[in-house]
Amino acid sequence: MAIVLFALLLAVWAALVIPSVIRSRRENAVTARPPAYGDAAAEHRAQVLARRRTALIVLGVAVIGTLAAAIITGSWPILAVSLVVDVALAAYVAILLQIKQNKGPAPQGYDPVAGDDEGDVRVPGR
Repeated sequence: MAIVLFALLLAVWAALVIPSVIRSRRENAVTARPPAYGDAAAEHRAQVLARRRTALIVLGVAVIGTLAAAIITGSWPILAVSLVVDVALAAYVAILLQIKQNKGPAPQGYDPVAGDDEGDVRVPGR
């Protein structure tokens, strides 16, 4: 019974995490650039991404560790903790995807200097 539950948890975890990790790696490989000297915004973004990556790694290790501990000990309470950690990892990935989805390019015609996007829409080339 424990082996079947382990395989089921592993399959669900892999189905949720692996596609987003592959997609993220592919997108970041194209758009990644080292922060320029003195570019505070790029440096801050790099720090934020490093913290997010660290949190994701910690949650991933916690998932594997709690599941391994539950299987080795055969303890149902540790298995329950493992399920809670799985849900926490899934929620964290969902939050990261929501942040990424909400962060898009500025609307066409928006002038960040003026701060007013209700004015005329500027079309490039016209």
